[in-house]
Amino acid sequence: MKFSQKEMEDLVISWIVLGISFAVFRLGVSRLVRNPVLIVQMLIIVGSAFVLHELSHKYMAQKYGLWAEYRKYTWGLVLAFFLGLTRIVFFAAPGAVMIMSTGWVTSEIEGKTSLAGPVCNIAVGAAALLLKLTGVYTGFLTELAMINFFLAVFNLIPIPPMDGSKVVRYNPLLWTAVFISAILLLVFSF
Repeated sequence: MKFSQKEMEDLVISWIVLGISFAVFRLGVSRLVRNPVLIVQMLIIVGSAFVLHELSHKYMAQKYGLWAEYRKYTWGLVLAFFLGLTRIVFFAAPGAVMIMSTGWVTSEIEGKTSLAGPVCNIAVGAAALLLKLTGVYTGFLTELAMINFFLAVFNLIPIPPMDGSKVVRYNPLLWTAVFISAILLLVFSF
């Protein structure tokens, strides 16, 4: 994969802001101050869920010869931070992989590129559940699985501009199978 300096900066900023915002939302500022290791754990979890999701989109797009770069949404990151502080509801729109082509992009290419992110989340979540069977770091691995499965389910919602809208347009049966699998894995991870 090819990365620009701007893209790397945007990914790192998004990852850190999103990780801290989500840590504050889930655990609260006072708990994080008492135990800063929890911030590191949340950065790992968010990194696996968010960063790998976006890089999967980028990989697939570049595999098909498309230009693809991640760009942060500054206002989406600001919103995530302030919603994290409320500890009532959390929503984040940290950014997305921007994809451009000089040629025709088929619904198959668009669908497969869109599916790559949620499938990556499902794979990471499933790996976390399997590692949990070892009995080590079970709380961390449960959180890792749940957040990855949740991100897959959320992104597969078939409403534009969500990934699910492009996948369902490409192949409704494939979308149904992946969406139901993600929901079942999310429920199972609890």
